Order: sequence, then structure tokens, then C-alpha cells
Amino acid sequence: MKQLIARTLTSLLLVVVWLAGTAYAQSTTWVIKVNIPFEFNVGDKTFPAGDYSLAQPLQHFLVLRDSRGQAIASAFTEGIESAAPVAAPKLRFYSADGRHVLTEVWQQQESSGQRLFPARYRTNFAKHRSTEARETAEGSQP
Repeated sequence: MKQLIARTLTSLLLVVVWLAGTAYAQSTTWVIKVNIPFEFNVGDKTFPAGDYSLAQPLQHFLVLRDSRGQAIASAFTEGIESAAPVAAPKLRFYSADGRHVLTEVWQQQESSGQRLFPARYRTNFAKHRSTEARETAEGSQP
């Protein structure tokens, strides 16, 4: 009888801990609303100037939404650090030849931000599969 009670309490405790972890993971989602006054790129897609929002639904993953809240682009990220927290949300762009590419996203009052992986990196990664992976993906004739 004592073992049954102990198992029940242990199971109940595990469920409570799991639910608490799930609630914490969901609470880390953040959204930044911004007006971008120029044409810009996220990955290999180009967007006109306008109102947008950036959300981080998962760690190391950003979603760009248009003014209606529709997801229009997404990108994988890596964490970066700053010596001091930023006073306001900040987006950084790499600009060359009149082209602006979103490269970093910083939240207000945070000393950590997100760096977007360049589209070129993702393309090169996809093009350079190992021979073993290529054979597995393409199959072979018997």
C-alpha cells in the first residue's frame, strides 16, 4: 500500500514539474513590433518598407510577420551577447549596394540577442551533403 501511494505521488510530482517546464518554455516567446523605412531582406526574400513584427516562438528561430500578423518569413538564429543591455528593441542590418539584410535582433533591456544565419550559409549547407547522405537520399537501382 505504501508503495502504491509513493508511486502515485511520484507520478503526480513528475506531471507537475513537466507542466511547469512547459509553461516556462511557452512564456519565453517575445514579439517586437517595428516600422522598417526601407526595402530589406530576410534570408533570400525581399520585403518592402512598412510595419512588421518579429517573434521568437522557439529558441534560435525567428518569424517575420506582416502588418496583418501573417508569417511571411522565418530564419534560424544563434545567440549573441552584448556588454550591456540595450535600452530599446534594436534590429541591425548589413547594407551593401543599396541592399539591406536583417542580421541581428535585440530585445529591450536584454544583453543577449539573436544573429540570423545568412541565406548563403543555408544554401551552401544544403548543397554540400556528404556522399553517404546523397546515396541515401537519392537511392540506387538494384
